Amino acid sequence: MIEITKSGSALKTVIGAHGIPPEDIDVYAETDMDKSLCRAKVLLIQTKTKLYIVTGNESVCGKAGKKPEKIYTETGFEEYENDKIKELKISEFISAGMLECIYDGKPEELAAMSRTSMRDGRLFVKYASRVIENKELETDDEDFKNDVFCPKCGGRYPDPDRKICPKCMEKSKIYKRLLEFSKSYKKQMLAVLFALVLVSAAGVVAPYVSTSFFYDKVLGEGSEWYGKILFVLGLVVLLRLVSLGVNALSGIISARVSGKVTYDLKKTIFSAIERLSLSFFTARQTGGLMNQINNDSNTIYWFFCIGVPETIKNSVQIIAAFVIMFFMEPTLAACTLVIMPLFAFIVYRLYKRMITLHSKTYASSRALNSTLSDNLSGFRVVKAFSREDEETKRFNKRSRNLARDSRRLTVFNNTAFPFATLVMYFSNIIVWAIGGYMVMTGYNGMTYGTLMAFIAYTALMNEPMFMFVDMIYWFSDCTNAAERLFEIADAEPDVRERENPVRLGGMRGEVEFRNVEFSYIKGKKVIDGISFKIGAGRSIGVVGHTGAGKSTIANLLMRLYDADAGEILIDGVNIKDLSFDELRGNVGIVSQETYLFVGTIADNIRYACPGASLENVMTAAKISGAHDFIVKLPDGYDTKIGFGCKDLSGGERQRISIARAVLLNPKILILDEATAAMDTQTERRIQEALTLLSKGRTTIMIAHRLSTLRDVDSLIVIEKGKMPESGTHDELIRKKGIYYDLYRLQLEALKNIGVSE
Repeated sequence: MIEITKSGSALKTVIGAHGIPPEDIDVYAETDMDKSLCRAKVLLIQTKTKLYIVTGNESVCGKAGKKPEKIYTETGFEEYENDKIKELKISEFISAGMLECIYDGKPEELAAMSRTSMRDGRLFVKYASRVIENKELETDDEDFKNDVFCPKCGGRYPDPDRKICPKCMEKSKIYKRLLEFSKSYKKQMLAVLFALVLVSAAGVVAPYVSTSFFYDKVLGEGSEWYGKILFVLGLVVLLRLVSLGVNALSGIISARVSGKVTYDLKKTIFSAIERLSLSFFTARQTGGLMNQINNDSNTIYWFFCIGVPETIKNSVQIIAAFVIMFFMEPTLAACTLVIMPLFAFIVYRLYKRMITLHSKTYASSRALNSTLSDNLSGFRVVKAFSREDEETKRFNKRSRNLARDSRRLTVFNNTAFPFATLVMYFSNIIVWAIGGYMVMTGYNGMTYGTLMAFIAYTALMNEPMFMFVDMIYWFSDCTNAAERLFEIADAEPDVRERENPVRLGGMRGEVEFRNVEFSYIKGKKVIDGISFKIGAGRSIGVVGHTGAGKSTIANLLMRLYDADAGEILIDGVNIKDLSFDELRGNVGIVSQETYLFVGTIADNIRYACPGASLENVMTAAKISGAHDFIVKLPDGYDTKIGFGCKDLSGGERQRISIARAVLLNPKILILDEATAAMDTQTERRIQEALTLLSKGRTTIMIAHRLSTLRDVDSLIVIEKGKMPESGTHDELIRKKGIYYDLYRLQLEALKNIGVSE
């Protein structure tokens, strides 16, 4: 039996109740939804003769003193004969999928599944189909690799190529990696360490001078220091001033080093983000990433700026204080340690709980920031569709979640921490009780001054201990922040450049697709077996319905994604073997979605070629039709655009985007609905310019408006990821296929508004 999902008590219950021989089961899997899309535990059992779909729910039942047991309650049972089943498949929706088949000539829905169970569902279809078709049942090792899940906790790795589980990874490794960023600042770190030791030493000496030495020596008759009160006061003040001065100096050095370390960390994270593939960003929201780079980096900064120095200083202070106490009175010093094990246990439990609470609070904060980012970025859409109330409700829901998690964290802080400090305070009580008794009885020469010194040193030890409780907050927050940042830093791009890429030197621009296949979601092909060839300097038009896969062709040619199968060649070389610089420096794209950076118009056009002169920028703007409106602006090419500056219309933005591509002067030019946002007159003017521009370079024009493709050398039609038609305009018209239908519909639309061909 092929167990796609690990079988348990539910399967035993079902096969026992229905008399299904276990040896007849060939394939077994589970889904988490029934066919009405309700939550359920659905068993998929494929035998040599029948397919069984069993629906039910699993609950946990346990009695006192006994191990809890899982009980499966069956709510539905269906069986289908193999010889009547055809086309077993999964139809995928946005967030779920439906297991379907043709049974006895009629379509039949069998079970549903969320994205969580989709992998198991696909594998079940693959192997169950082999059983139904009486094919040899052999497993593919690649299908059952378990290295995408953590063997310890069972959670999925954030990045399958990086076998690190954030929950189970050793926290010490995180801090070792953070410390690697400070290797360049060893001298400054040593200076901080030395300063902290001086501060701790001054802090430890001061209590002795102001208590035991003062009471027993200065105020005790017969001592050589008797009556020298001003000297002691001066010494205490001097120690205090030295401590403050050295502490301030170490704080300044620590802040500088922490700032540089945080800068290096941000630079590393941003470099990692720039290196990642487009698929990384489509799976994440902008607000969440911004939150990680800024807030997480700042969290780490304050941890190293304040948390680490305070930890070092207080650790030295505790050790030094205890050593002095031990030499003064070993018995009483030992009594102060009685509370330590209990306090350490409480601190450990607090830390474990704090990690969880901080993770939840961060997740809620990121969700709120993402919602806010979506609304601010899409404010025009919200207004246009009058969705203010719905967006307010969505924001309020995320805000309530953050308030709830923050409240839980605050309540925990205000209850658990005072309890921990109360436990630690008992060490003071012990010193007062036992020390007082020792003074009254004169045990081991215990004096009032020594007792006061012990009380001062106990407080000196307790104060850092209380600080360590606060450090749990810093430590847990920094750990979570570092985990998230290193998850980004260690992420591997889906599209990688070869170690020794090919450099053509002079690219001619010949493009060829050979049986190319591609899926954004595994198992759902967007491009399926497409093959075509464009000669160097030739042009081709790509037409098809919305969602057919036209823009995906452009994405694949620029290697924003890699094809799952087949080859894409430029001048006979697979683009996977070409260097990124050469590929993207010779392939320019103008898409319907334009983005302009904050800056001047000239800088935005010059983005394609930073070293271009203003004359070259103006030439590119003239070709794209942008020059006329730019010179009418008060500051011309120096006009600021972007947030808070001059706003441009959709057509104006598109023309600047085209000018940017013109300035790049690529060998291969991709126009993905490049003139969609322009009026007919402007479109005509740009088409004439693009006709001249396309001479000597390969041009791929993707368009819905067939009028923009009148001058291309050939056309291909994309339909549901396939390429059913190709040829010239006249050839495709004569075929009377998909292209003919598209052309006829557009022609009728033109006639309806009084425009004739």
